[in-house]
Amino acid sequence: MPKILSCIITAVLLSFSTHVMAHTANEAEAAALAWLKAIDNGNYEQAWETSSPILKAPLSQGMLARTIELVRRDFGEVASRKRVRTSHQTSMPGAPSGDYIVFTFQTGFENSGRRLETVTPHLENGTWRVSSYYVETP
Repeated sequence: MPKILSCIITAVLLSFSTHVMAHTANEAEAAALAWLKAIDNGNYEQAWETSSPILKAPLSQGMLARTIELVRRDFGEVASRKRVRTSHQTSMPGAPSGDYIVFTFQTGFENSGRRLETVTPHLENGTWRVSSYYVETP
């Protein structure tokens, strides 16, 4: 009997941890998409305010705006965005240890076709905040 009870408890705990991880990933993706929407709409102040201190430390609000505008100025409007990869990390180069979820989106832009956008939220005091953003040609 104790062995059966142990198996049941283990199964419940494993299903709970899977549920918690899925919920966490959903919250992280919502933060990433909200940040991207702010960038798409040219609302760089909102994007900067909701960014992680990891992103804010090397970039002022104005620098973030100029960098994004420079990188994406010829792309045009976002026509589509689809998540193609997700990966959970506990460390990132040049950043403190913690919880990170790296999302890669295949994004179609009006003037430049498809690009890969990589957005990495970092969990800070219970809130997911974007700590890095990259755009590249697939």
